[in-house]
Amino acid sequence: ERARDYLHKTGRFIVIGGIISPVHDSYGKTGLVSSRHRLTMCQLAVQASDWIRVDPWECYQDTWQTTCSVLEHHRDLMKRVTGCILSNVNTPSVTPVIG
Repeated sequence: ERARDYLHKTGRFIVIGGIISPVHDSYGKTGLVSSRHRLTMCQLAVQASDWIRVDPWECYQDTWQTTCSVLEHHRDLMKRVTGCILSNVNTPSVTPVIG
C-alpha cells in the first residue's frame, strides 16, 4: 500500500496492480513453510484487496526459478492480458508502455 501511494505521489507512475509470488519449496531457505501453506496465507492476506493478487505460478514449477524468470513470467502475462508491454524506461517503444 505504501509503495503504491509513494509511486502515485511522484506523478510518474500509475500502479495498476500488485503481485505476490510465493517462492518454490526448493528455494532452500531454512524453516521455509511449504509453498502450499504460504500460497494460502498470501491469498487470505489479499482477499480484501482490489489491486493485489497472488500468482501461484512460481510455486507450481518443477523447481526453484530465478528472479529474472519469475519477472519474465509476469511481464509475459501482463502482455497477454493487457496487450501492452512492460518496458525499461531507457528503451523507446511505439507500443503503449506500462510504467
